[in-house]
Formats: sequence, C-alpha cells, structure tokens
Amino acid sequence: MIKGLKEDSAVLAFFSDITDIPRCSKNEEGISNYLLDWAKDRDLEVIQDDVNNIIIKKPASEGYEDEPTVVLQGHMDMVCGAVKGYEHDFCKDPIEAVVEGDRIIAKNTTLGADDGIAVAMMLAILDGDYKHPALECLITVDEETNMTGAHHVDGANIDGRVLINIDSEEEGIITVGCAGGLVNDIIFKKSLKDTDKTDFLRLNFGGFRGGHSGSDIHKERGNAIIALARILKEVSNDYDFDVADFFGGTRPNVIPQDAEAIIALDAKDVDGATKALTDAADVIAKEYVATDPEMHFAVEKVDARKVLDRGVSDGIINYLVLAPNGVNTFSKKIEGLVESSTNIGRAASTDDSITFTSQIRSDVETKILEIAMKNRLAGELNGAMYEEQSGYKPWEYAEESPLREKAVRVWKEMTGEEPTVEMIHAGLECGILQDSIGKMDMISIGPDMADVHTPGENLSISSTARIFEYLLKLLELKG
Repeated sequence: MIKGLKEDSAVLAFFSDITDIPRCSKNEEGISNYLLDWAKDRDLEVIQDDVNNIIIKKPASEGYEDEPTVVLQGHMDMVCGAVKGYEHDFCKDPIEAVVEGDRIIAKNTTLGADDGIAVAMMLAILDGDYKHPALECLITVDEETNMTGAHHVDGANIDGRVLINIDSEEEGIITVGCAGGLVNDIIFKKSLKDTDKTDFLRLNFGGFRGGHSGSDIHKERGNAIIALARILKEVSNDYDFDVADFFGGTRPNVIPQDAEAIIALDAKDVDGATKALTDAADVIAKEYVATDPEMHFAVEKVDARKVLDRGVSDGIINYLVLAPNGVNTFSKKIEGLVESSTNIGRAASTDDSITFTSQIRSDVETKILEIAMKNRLAGELNGAMYEEQSGYKPWEYAEESPLREKAVRVWKEMTGEEPTVEMIHAGLECGILQDSIGKMDMISIGPDMADVHTPGENLSISSTARIFEYLLKLLELKG
C-alpha cells in the first residue's frame, strides 16, 4: 500500500524505494551502491568512502552562490527487528508497510523511517528544482550500532560548516544537543556439565513493549531480560534448578521485548516451580500494566541438554539483579531531561559464552565512566569479563548558533507557534561529526515517528510533508 503514495509525494516515493533495499546496520553495501549510482545518473558529484558513507554534492541555485554551504545529514542503516515467530529475511526481503490513516506502519517488522526518511528528503531535494545554497548530503553507515560511519568521515571531503541533521523523531522540536554513549559487554564463559535433573523447561517472558533505549527510556517500560532474571532469583529461594541457557533482546539500543531461559528441575518440583515462576511473572505484569499491557509468560517442556555450572548460572542471575539498568540520573540543569541511563539490551548465547550488551548514555562524560564502572564491577564480582565495544561523545549545547535562531524564526513564521528547543537523551551523530569535520553550527529536526526500533514502527505522512516544507524554507532563507 505504501507504493500508492508515490504519486502524492517525491519524499515518500523515494522512501518507498528505500524500503525495498536491505539496509540493516553493517549490511549497507546495497543501499550505498544505490545512492552512488543514483547520484552518478544525475551527474552529481558523489563520494563513496571505504566504509560506504556517501556524500552527494549539488551546486547552489542561482542567486545563492554566496551563501554558506549547508550539510544535510542522516544515516542509511536501520534497526532490523521482527515480531517473534514472524519470518522475514532482512538480508533480502523488502520491508512490508501499510498505510492506515495518516500513518505508514510496518506491522510485523521495524520500518526504517529512522533514518530512511532523511535519505528520502535529501534525494527529493537533490532531484528537485528548489532554491538553496550549495549542498553536501552526508549519508552515513552503521549509526544504529557503533556510529562507524560518523567516526570515519573524512573532513577533507566536507566544506560546509552549517549542518542540519534529519534524525529527530518529533515535529516541532529543534534538537540542539544530545547524550554521548558507550556500548559494553559483560561476558560469562560457559562451563557445561551433565545434570541429574530430569525435566527441562523453556521459560519465555515476552510481550514487552520495548522501544528506543534513548528516547523511550524515561517511560520506564519493562526490560524482559531483567524481568526474567528477577523471577529466577525469587524462585531460586524455594526450588533447586540448573540453568542450561539464557538469551533475549536484539540490540543494546533497543529495550528488550522478550527473553528466554532453559532450566532443569526434578520431576517432583516442576508443577510447584512453574506456579511460582508464573506467580512471580504476574506480579511484574501488574507492576507494568500501564506501560507493557501485553506482557506474557509461558512455560513449555523441552529436550534434555547440558547445563551451566552453578557458579556461572548464579553469577548471571546475580549480575542481572545488581547491574544498573534504566534511568540512572536526571539532569540538574534541564527539568525532566534524563541525564544518564543504561539499557541491558541483548543477551547473546553462543557455544562458549553468554554475553550481555549494554548501552550507557549520558550528556556528562564522567557519568558514562561511573556507570560503566558499576556495570563492570557487577559483572566481574560475579565471574564475568568486561569489554568495551564503542563510545561516542555528547553533542554539547552551543551558546551562539545563527542556525538555531533561524530555525526558530522560520518555524514561528510557518506555523505561528513557538518550537521546542531542547537537548535529548538519545544519541545523534552530531558530536562525532564535530570531531571528524571540525566545529559546525548544527541542529536536528525530523517528522513524527512512533515505536521506533520496534515492530510496528510508524511514520506520520502529514508530519513528513510539513517537515520537508520546513527544511526547504530553511534552505531558501538567506543569511
């Protein structure tokens, strides 16, 4: 149904095309080559670097030759996630989206409006006949995992010192700063053994709403990984069981929607332990009824297998009970803004280890280090190893910003309303680009989206049209 929008909007036509191209983080070669060929077909200057970032340049419109070059920026990759049990091959299958009222919705998968809509807007401008200064459209890779693209941008390829990032998710908000972050792993090495327990059960705690670990963390939604560890810890006081495996979640920047564990018990304890686990899950469901109303817990028998050494399984459960997770601190400067948070977003089980990956965020770099220290201690004191994957700096608020002043003025003229100017807790590439390119005057804008990073992610059609109009007015206004 999304294809039917092509005739109504150049932006949505390009967005529709983009949804046909697989572009999970770290699998961006296809979309990068598409952008490269697209630019060459239109005789636009284009650069594809060694990590597949794309820079497309277009000369200034007549009368705008003396205006400062503007960099339009977004990322080509997307978070790939599907409803549990729904078969979708993100390496080859296009995103299936429908239109319901004002919304484009991917019901069974993520949509990739974050940040495919930025790419679509840039292509529409590059392909159209609009008034604008010289443009450099910077489209990066791997923003959703390690921000690899932003870290590898060669500043020598960028002349502009005014940048409009199109990676925000709420209309009427001009973002002028964001949190920095650190992704880190807590790794438990597996030590497997046979067990004299007779019955094996698979525990599934699912139906959590999930969400973006930055923009949704303050909503205090349940974390399936943490919740499952909690009920295992509670039931361990009354029942003796071995843990064979533990896994759940998808990515460190996504609040996990489900988690599973496989445990082994004596036959005589199965009924009692099942009831105790279900009762404990019901308690959590009641605690989160307002935020995660579809939370559910299920138990099924599975085949026998080896189990983890008790020291390892106890360490895993104790770590998850003790580790920082959720909102850690609120800003002392801006009322209601989350200052620092942690999201244990993924539990990955392999043949030799179980790894818990966290995304730490803060707009204060020292708080990132403090939370990492706590997470490390919680892991190491329970027998795990700690490893850091990647980090990125906060985008600090600029006291002087002609672009910010222009953006506020144009929004008021366009809508008659005062925009919200704010810093956000989610991570954007702007802080990294300051290091890669040099000091820049920057803002971030974007249309209304909901349930970003989760199946059911959706995009407002009317908001997309208004933000595109706003972007064109920003480019058209001189000075």
